[in-house]
This record gives sequence, C-alpha cells and structure tokens, in this order.
Amino acid sequence: MLIQKRTLFVLLLISLHAYTQQFSEKTGVINSFEIASKHLAEKRTIEIYLPPSYQKLEEKNYPVMYVMDGQEYFLHPVAYQRMLRFKDKSPEFIVVGINTDRKRRRKLLYEDANKFGNFLMEELIPHIDKNYRTLKEKERIYFGWEMSGGFGLEILTRHQNAFNAFFIASPTHITENRINALSKNIANHSSDTKFLYFSIAPEETYIEQSLHQTDSILKIKNLSNIVWKIDHLSDEDHYTTPFQTVNNGLRNHFQDYNTLRFYTLKEFDDFGSLESIKKYYQHRGNRYGISTDVHRTTKHFLLFNAMKENNFERFEVYAKEFKEYFEDPTLEIWAIRFGDYFAKNDKDQDALKTYTAGLAKFPESAAIHHAVGRFYKDKGDRSTAKAHYTKAIAYAEKSKDSNLEQYKTALEQL
Repeated sequence: MLIQKRTLFVLLLISLHAYTQQFSEKTGVINSFEIASKHLAEKRTIEIYLPPSYQKLEEKNYPVMYVMDGQEYFLHPVAYQRMLRFKDKSPEFIVVGINTDRKRRRKLLYEDANKFGNFLMEELIPHIDKNYRTLKEKERIYFGWEMSGGFGLEILTRHQNAFNAFFIASPTHITENRINALSKNIANHSSDTKFLYFSIAPEETYIEQSLHQTDSILKIKNLSNIVWKIDHLSDEDHYTTPFQTVNNGLRNHFQDYNTLRFYTLKEFDDFGSLESIKKYYQHRGNRYGISTDVHRTTKHFLLFNAMKENNFERFEVYAKEFKEYFEDPTLEIWAIRFGDYFAKNDKDQDALKTYTAGLAKFPESAAIHHAVGRFYKDKGDRSTAKAHYTKAIAYAEKSKDSNLEQYKTALEQL
C-alpha cells in the first residue's frame, strides 16, 4: 500500500510539472530564474511556484516555503497544496526551490555555510520579497533534508527571526558548534511563535544523539513561543523522510487554516459558541490574508446537524445568523432539503425563499420544481403545483433524469 501511494504521488508530480504551463489558471505557474550571488561568486538557479490565484488576486500576499535541494524536493509542497486546495484544506503559498550541486553540496551547506547563509538571507530572500507578493517573515517556512537540515539549525540560531517554521528531515551535521549556538541564542527569538518539526527514520541511529541534544535544549529553555516536535517515522528510511516531513510539517503548521466541521451539535457545543467560531475565522483571516467570514462549510454543517437532529430552534438561529448561505446553494439537494425543513416547521416564506434561490441558480432543476410543486400541493394550491410538476417533467425528460416516472406519478395523483 505504501509503495502504491508513493507511485501515485510520483505520477502526480510528473503530471503537475508537465502541465503547469498549459493549465496555469488551475495549477499555478512554475518558473525558474538565475540570481547572481556576490557571497558565492556565482549564479544560482532558483525555481518558483506561484499558486493559481496569484495572477487574479493582485492585493493578496502569500506565505513562502523555501526548499533546499530544490532539484529533488521542490514539487513536494507544490503537490501538497494542489491536492488539498479543492477542499480548502491548505492555504495557497509560494514555493521557492534552491538547487544545489551534488558535488558541491557538502561545501555549500557545511564548510561554506556562512557564505550560503548570507546568500539566502541577504540576496535570495530580499529578491523574493521585492519581486513577489509575500507575507515576509510573518509566514516564511524553511525545509531541509540531511545536510540541509543541519544547515537549517544554523539559520535558526544565526537569523532568529527570518523564518517562523522549520521542517527538518533526517538532519545531519548538527555539530557541537551548532548545538552550542542553539543553546546560547534560542532565547533571543522574538515573541512570535515558531514551529520546529524534525523527523528521523528507524535506521538513522547516527543522528539520534544530536536530535536528543536539540530536544533537551528546547525543553530546558522552555520558551512559550517555540513549538517543536521530533517525529520518529517508523515506515520511512533516510531517503523517504522528506515527503512525510513536508506533509506532516505543513499539516501541523497550517492546522489553524482548516475549515471547522462539526458532525453533531454536541461537537459544536464542546468547541464553544457562534462567537468562538467567529474568533477562529477572524484569526484565520488575519494570519493568511483571506476573508474573516465564517466559512461556508462550517455554516453548512451547523445547519445540517440541526436539521438532522430535528432541532429547529437551533436551525432557525443558524439560519438567521447565516441567511446569505441560502441565497447561493452549492447543490440542488440542499435547496430542497433546507426548504422542506422550513416548510415542515410552518415557515412557509423561508421555505419559498430557499426554493426560489435554488431555482435562480439551477433554473432547469427538475428536482427543485418537483419540491416546489409538492409544497403548493400541500397548501392546496393545485394550479401552482401543477405548473411546477409540469416543469419538473419537462426538465427531467430533457436531462434524462432517472426520477422522471416519479414526477409523472406526482402530476397524475394531483
């Protein structure tokens, strides 16, 4: 099963890279450029991914994830957000891939780490912030594997406020100097919360001690604004930890982006109140530069649970609070079910408004016309009921609706 999942992921990466330019309005755009570095005395190739909304929302700023060894791992975070965006489970973010030459990797990330760090902090990041709409240090993520992981720890201690999250996979070269620098400088961080996520595979016994030292320092310092996790990935090895590290790191770091879904009224009551929901979305909107309105998904689940549990008192409270929800139904079925629930509780005007909104969006919906016909039949208005039943049949014939015979029977029985 694990092999199948990885195979599918690789296929997704290949497809994404192949079709990005052709379908940029759906997948975003991947470009590359060279930047001349004075610190490194050479040109560096950089890849950058801009999410789909970047071209359309000209006032919006985005988080940025910097991916070391971009030639290997650049597409991981791109695929992550592409897979989860359709359900709004991840914010859109820019991805910057920093390519490294395998032959010179050790020199860049260890022997010349000071120069490479200066390139990152004084040349590349300022270039990205100047030329692209970013949230700057407010939402800047670092990802590094192996030697890039140890280098990330150095960046954390030397440039305390440059990144607000570090995803470190299978880190090597966490030297005594880097450990000492962490112990000495970690307390100098700003009050902004930072998230540190480290991963280790079972075979990587050679990095256990350095990660244990890192963990001990963070525990001893006990800083309220530093949140960290060292994750033992039991199903991974040295070369497969990056994918899970990106996935787990992003999921944890962006956990307050999730839309709230309650599957019972009790779940909602345990969470808090309508005011609690509003505060959640206010924070979400402020952090990610998006709408602070309560998400449509949350509104839907509150209304649906109240209806499912036949608590009309709660349903009516939510309906009044989120009245705009009914003006733009996502599916025909919800215009019908919510309209029927209003009608069942003798709220005829609300029922008709809900049906009408459904027909405004789905004017040829046989199902909604049938529901409206049934409503008028129950009210004794046979003429109006007949008109809607007739439309239901006509649209059902046009769309080859499987419920056509049901609609015909309703008209016959009228």
